[in-house]
Amino acid sequence: MSVQATNTFHTKPGRAGELISTLRRVLPDTLTHGGCEEIRLWRDQDDEDRVVSITRWTTRGDYESYLTWREGTGDTAMFRELLTEDMEVRYYDEVFTAEA
Repeated sequence: MSVQATNTFHTKPGRAGELISTLRRVLPDTLTHGGCEEIRLWRDQDDEDRVVSITRWTTRGDYESYLTWREGTGDTAMFRELLTEDMEVRYYDEVFTAEA
């Protein structure tokens, strides 16, 4: 079963648009990284400086490997320059789905 990984970004005031543009530029590479199945970006309606990346991976290890790779490219350091705090990563197992 796939794993969902969320990465929450709290940007410096007014910098969310820049983060989203940067992520949109680099995230296509993510899809070619082993185990990545889907990527979605969400912006908080009540806090425009909060952005969440929701990704689906074959395994948690695939995502952890990806994070290590992204750190090595220097992209993670670039993201940190836009943030007020460290990125928050969480992992989820799906336990129920209902669709209309």
